[in-house]
Amino acid sequence: MRDSNEHPTRTWPPGQKLPDDQCVTVVCDTCGTRWRVHERLDGFKLRCSCEAWLQIAPPPTPITTPPTPRVPTPPGPEMPPQAPGPQRTASTADEDLTSIPEQPATGTVFTPISTDAPLAPDSLTFASESNRARWVNRTLLEFILLMAALLLPQIAAVAFGLSLPFASLMSGVFVAITVTWAAPHARLGFRRADPGHLLEAMLTAPLLVVIATFYAHMLEQIAPGVDSSLDAITDTLSLPESLFVIAVMPALLEEIIFRGMLQGRLMALMGRRVGYLLTAFAFALVHGQAVVLPIHFGLGLYLGWLQQRSNSLWPCILMHFLYNGTLVTMIYLQQPS
Repeated sequence: MRDSNEHPTRTWPPGQKLPDDQCVTVVCDTCGTRWRVHERLDGFKLRCSCEAWLQIAPPPTPITTPPTPRVPTPPGPEMPPQAPGPQRTASTADEDLTSIPEQPATGTVFTPISTDAPLAPDSLTFASESNRARWVNRTLLEFILLMAALLLPQIAAVAFGLSLPFASLMSGVFVAITVTWAAPHARLGFRRADPGHLLEAMLTAPLLVVIATFYAHMLEQIAPGVDSSLDAITDTLSLPESLFVIAVMPALLEEIIFRGMLQGRLMALMGRRVGYLLTAFAFALVHGQAVVLPIHFGLGLYLGWLQQRSNSLWPCILMHFLYNGTLVTMIYLQQPS
């Protein structure tokens, strides 16, 4: 529906009919969108579809007769200050992250914060220790489950002689199941990407391939005979199979795990900068080869930066696929005919 000014009107939570006496109206200064927001969300922030943050003011206090004075009660034990937590909603729009209102320097959010909420970066800055502990435990659980979904089929393929393309396909199925159950940040990562960021990904991939190739050449001069995991795979697979195993599935699944789930949760827990750096370091460590750790750390830094600017996983997936796919193709072109 539209108002008389032809600006769109949206509701939050989405899809719910809100009576006039149970909602607050907020107008976005950037795009003019009118929001009808449930009154329980007063004091919170809402991200508009144009990416602007809207402050939801509390509804006007009705005029009432002065309350009857109460007899003061004896002072009791001091209770910890209470602060509002994020409102759990029935569904989450793809462009929205949940934000917790900033607290004063002495304030702490004791209200339980749902571990299923896709929180914006720095949201847990004022969270209580119990809230942070629950979020840390949930982050570790999701990371372990997703890494198991990614790696166990590959380990089974090596141990039992299964087809690597089939193992990669099973990894995709298991990761999809895990993300459906958990990892709200990973699900929200599949927003529509701006074409400019997709173009950046396509132009940056060849540059990073040149840097990685130069690094590998210098490494060969310093430590001749260093084995490459790519060579071991491409020796037993055709080019299409290698592209599927090394480029397609890792680009999709690793971006879901690292730039989707892990980066989103770590930024909410530890802040934008620390979460960004820790995600890149974890990405490098998981690849397992100490000699190429600087290359993977650099890739992790760029991919995390790209995700933050694009607000989408698609440019990261595209860049990751082009980078791995180019390296695989170069190996096949260098093989004797």
